Amino acid sequence: MAYNALSGNVIAAQNYIPGELVVGNIVSGNLSTSDGASVINVPRVSNATNNAIITNVDGDANTLTCESNLTFDGDTLAITGELSASIGVSASFFEGDGSRLTGITSSGGDSSLNVYSIGNENGNLRPGFNYGSATFTAARTWTTPSSPSVGDVIYVKAPDGVDGTRTLVVEGFQDHTIDGEQNISIQSPFGAVSLCYVVSGSYRIF
Repeated sequence: MAYNALSGNVIAAQNYIPGELVVGNIVSGNLSTSDGASVINVPRVSNATNNAIITNVDGDANTLTCESNLTFDGDTLAITGELSASIGVSASFFEGDGSRLTGITSSGGDSSLNVYSIGNENGNLRPGFNYGSATFTAARTWTTPSSPSVGDVIYVKAPDGVDGTRTLVVEGFQDHTIDGEQNISIQSPFGAVSLCYVVSGSYRIF
């Protein structure tokens, strides 16, 4: 079987009526044996990258590129670089230390704490800010809550009059521990400590 080798432009009539002019031109053929790399006005993808999202380049409808810094595997959208939004970004939660987030408030809608005062006496601590409202005349013991919830935070602020003798002992309720200890001691005027109930029976100082 013979074949014809052609060079130059191959023109075929798009609309042809015998005795009239040819209107428009098309090329008909089979590209199954070619990648069509030289065919113009056909959008193509450059730098193909696995799971990369395709974007337009310079507003040219026939030029596409794979963004290797923006990928989606069907489950996770991964961005390498910065995310910019003209409106708020919504999520069920954010991971990371949040050190660069702004405008953040507590889950209650503000940053206020419940405040409790304890006088020159033994007392019971509660989640929130607990402070001594009277000068100590003797050593005192303040005990953590009997039924705390994981995540409870207890701030303890000693009053004036606290020293090596008139200590403020923060006692774990029953078998509750504080950094592995049954109790800790504040021995300085206006000394303070912060506790978080992290797992059942255990507080951590932070």
